[in-house]
Amino acid sequence: MFQTEPILYLQSLGTEWFTFLMVLITSMGSAAFFASIIIITTFGVDFKKGFLLFQLLLWTGAFTEVLKVIFVLPRPDFVDSRVLNLEKGFPNTSPFSGEGADRFFGLPGREALDAFRFQGTIPHSMFGFPSGHVSTAIALWGGTARVFENRVIKNLAPAAILLIAFSRMYLGRHFLGDVLGGATLGLIILIVFTRLLKSPLKDELFKKESFELVFRQKNLFFYSFMFVVPLLLTASSLISADVAGFLLGTNTAYLLVIRKGLPEDDGDTGQRAARVFIALIMFGVSSLVLDAGFDVIGVAGYFGFTVLEFLKTFIPASTIWISVYICAKFGLYGREIEKI
Repeated sequence: MFQTEPILYLQSLGTEWFTFLMVLITSMGSAAFFASIIIITTFGVDFKKGFLLFQLLLWTGAFTEVLKVIFVLPRPDFVDSRVLNLEKGFPNTSPFSGEGADRFFGLPGREALDAFRFQGTIPHSMFGFPSGHVSTAIALWGGTARVFENRVIKNLAPAAILLIAFSRMYLGRHFLGDVLGGATLGLIILIVFTRLLKSPLKDELFKKESFELVFRQKNLFFYSFMFVVPLLLTASSLISADVAGFLLGTNTAYLLVIRKGLPEDDGDTGQRAARVFIALIMFGVSSLVLDAGFDVIGVAGYFGFTVLEFLKTFIPASTIWISVYICAKFGLYGREIEKI
């Protein structure tokens, strides 16, 4: 499952236009694509269902990173200089060649594996197993089908997931084992999510009293799940600063919204489109400004870099609250939300 030969074979058949197509398909598993879909769902269709899908995607991403840190396995282009990174187009400067697994259930070569694991602090993005694109694609497509009980989405989901999985191998970003690992994790999380949809816990999540500052069991559970656990995972370096920022930013925004009352999902097509537009603008502009601003400022040291990476996702994610407030003030919801 960790051989490079299947990847080399796929890349040998590729053409320029096919590579372009695969890059487009693989972008359907990117954070930007997911954020756009969730914002459209949350502000244009159903706020509660959009928030549930957001939580599903964020926790799938978090658990994927936890497994990446636990297994510490390299990507294909690290163990074999013949494998091309067609997604980014970077030249392969790996000193290893043919260090993929020598049997189906084996791991990459020991020399390459040791070199990867003992090179010091490794960014989460460099880990290969499991594939985050595949796990989150299953979460998005499968979760959307479950939440909306839509037959069309259910029929399209397998094809979309398979295409994304294939693109990750063709582009040289993942082994077959990475893809299968991501699929397994995504399916497990989707099963748990499906059970949650049928449990009383789902309804409690959308009750204002569940987030009052009182010592009730359900309140402690939700605060722990949404804030304490992400902080512990971040402190232990099991999830990256940007994933932690998305989680805590989204949950902070939700806390501010629900304590004032969740918005209605009424409104005509124009009002829904306006809500989506405002939310996308708030999220997109804040992301671009922070990226540009922090690049200009610069930062020294690992701690400073981590803080900036956290803020670059925490602030855009927290704009959900501001977007709800603006939409309410412009009368784009079915009722006025209490003043924030």
